[in-house]
Formats: sequence, structure tokens, C-alpha cells
Amino acid sequence: MKTLFDLRGEKDDEVVEAIQNLYDEHLKVVRFGEESIAACIGCWSCWLKTPGRCVMKDQMAEIYPDYVNSDTVILLMDTAQGFINHQAKAFLDRTIPHYHPYIELVDGECHHVARYHRYPNMVFYYDTVGLTNEEEQVIEDYLFRTAYHFKSNAYRIIKDGGVKIRQLKSRKAKNQTVTFGSIEPMDKLVIYNGSPRRNSSNSALILKKVVEALGDRVEIRDLKEIDQWQEWADAFLIDKHVMLFMPLYVHAMPSHVMGFMEKLQASKGSISFFVQSGFPESSQSHFLEAYLQQLALRLERTYVGTAIKGGTEGLQMRPPKSQEKFMEPMVKVIEELVYQGCFNPTSIGKLAAPIRFGVGVKIMFKLLGKGIINFFWDRQLKANDAYEKRFDGPYLF
Repeated sequence: MKTLFDLRGEKDDEVVEAIQNLYDEHLKVVRFGEESIAACIGCWSCWLKTPGRCVMKDQMAEIYPDYVNSDTVILLMDTAQGFINHQAKAFLDRTIPHYHPYIELVDGECHHVARYHRYPNMVFYYDTVGLTNEEEQVIEDYLFRTAYHFKSNAYRIIKDGGVKIRQLKSRKAKNQTVTFGSIEPMDKLVIYNGSPRRNSSNSALILKKVVEALGDRVEIRDLKEIDQWQEWADAFLIDKHVMLFMPLYVHAMPSHVMGFMEKLQASKGSISFFVQSGFPESSQSHFLEAYLQQLALRLERTYVGTAIKGGTEGLQMRPPKSQEKFMEPMVKVIEELVYQGCFNPTSIGKLAAPIRFGVGVKIMFKLLGKGIINFFWDRQLKANDAYEKRFDGPYLF
């Protein structure tokens, strides 16, 4: 079975018909409305309470069987601000039920273990109107990366005197291609908390420490307060220094963060980014970093850099002193940014280590790591009386 998911705001049947002609069999077409995919809230129920099954009740939850049982899925997406838009990002974020919380090492990086024995090929189509060449490459590289982690082959459909399909290839993310700028010390830094979780999130915990360290030189705005977005987007035009602080979600920003960024307009001032992730290695965040640089250029703001910190999962399970020690270098790099007007390259370099795991860690993981990591997840599955269902594949026909 081949299924086409049309995530675009304006439907173009000519494109759908042209794509249909690429295949010898009939495509099942699923069209999504503008509000038909709720943003993933990072509740982990699909991992820890109802293994493999999303607890949300929307159109996205209804099509999981179509996705899992297809040999090919074709995603038609809109773009915004030089990236896939929030609707497309929400679709990808909401695919995490198809994978386990368990981790395996692949080429020195952490990957989630497959829940199903096979996954569909992923075919992507997006209009390139308004994209720079750099942005188009960033999107393509990101989509390949996503399919790679989803255990899928990646293809892209291109309109070039007709409709053509080609397989995507692995390319290293071009991280740090835009030079970090340097500005005067900041009287005030506005930080947007991009965590989709509630106040108990790791991001909120870290930013609480930032406020304790910097006082009224920082202002935290929580992007879960959607009713404030337009007011904040208007404020962006005059806010001198802004940081977007976000967890890594499927190798990029959470979809609601993308939704907010779509509202931003070019303006003067500085912009910085802080990406924290559960994966320990910073290479996982390089594809997002490559986009954030292009976003800074698009918004015509001085790019003062992206800080990356991995290994934050389990932060709140640490004893208080261990928490303090872990968060200290993250708070420090933001302090340096505020007081010096730029990130300290040495500090953010240490923060981002390791980029990938070396041979020694791979051996240790093979001998010891899997059991330790599985214990972390298994303990929570047992607490939720879901351990016996941990290997369920609920969406198979």
C-alpha cells in the first residue's frame, strides 16, 4: 500500500495527479485540515503508559495504521521561514509512537530502537518558491536525517519540467557556516522557552537557574502561552536581544516553536539559540543548527550563535547537588552571552562534547550501556503497569 498525506494549506490536485502517475498502483490520499494535527506535548505516554499508541484524539492518531502498513508514504508539505512549516513538523513529531524509548548506537550516535519490523519509504514534496539554495539544502538534509532515524529510505519529488523522483543521500550538516557575531553587553535578553511540556520540563528548570543568576537582565516567555504569540511577535520588532531556547524534537524544533517563528518578521537586533537534547551527542542537533543560522539571516538579525547541550534527559531524577553541577555550565554560557555580547567559543565547545561517541564508548555501551538505559525506561514502564505491553505494535493490520 502507498499512502499520500497532503499536509498543505492550499490543495493542488494537479500535483497529486502528477505524483500518482509516478506509480503503477493507486495511491490512498489522506488530506489534513489546518487544525488536524495537534502538536506533540512530550508526555511520553506512547512510550511509558500506552506503548506504541498515542493518547491524542485527532486525525493524526486516526491515520497511524495507514502509515505503519504502507510500503511508501508520500508527504506533501508547505514551507515557512525557510523550513518545513509547523503542520509538517507536527506530523513528523507525532510519529514517535512507532519507535521504542530504548536506545541503540549507530555510527557513534544514539538511535531509538524500532518498534516494527519494517518501515515505509518516505517520499517528500515541498514547493521551493521563496527558498534560498542554502535553505533548500538544509530542508533536504533534515528530511534525509529524519528518514534515516526512522529506519526508512528517503526520496524527494521535484518539479522540473515535469515531476521527478530521486533518492536522497547522506550529507553532513553544514553546522557553523555563519560566523558568530559579537555585540555590546546586553541590558536585557528575552528568552523564549520552547519546551512543549508543562512547568516541570527540563527547559523550565534550567531557565529558572538562568533567572537566579541574571535577575532582571533576562525575561522568560513560555511559548506554550499561544494566546501571547501575536503580542510577542510584535514585540520582536523592537526587542533588541532575543534567544530561542528549545529541546530537540525529531532533529529540529518542536512544531509549536516553528509555529511561533512563522510569525516573526525581519528586524534589527541580535538572535541566539540554545538547543538541549536527551541524546548525549551534539551531532544530533547540527541539522537544526544549520537551519537556525539561515533563520537569523532571513530575519536580518545579528547571529550571535547556537549553544548545544546533550544528555539532559533524566535531569530531574538527579539529586539536587548533581542537578546544580549539571546545569552550571549551561547557565554560564548564557551569562557570558549577556555580559560579553557573544557566546564564549571555548565554553560552548565544552558544552557540546561529545560530538559523537568514539570506539571506547561503543564497546562500553555494547557490554553495559544497553542494560543501564533499558533499566531507566523499564522502571517507568513497570510503575505504569505497562511493562508487559512494551513491545506492542498496535497499529499493524
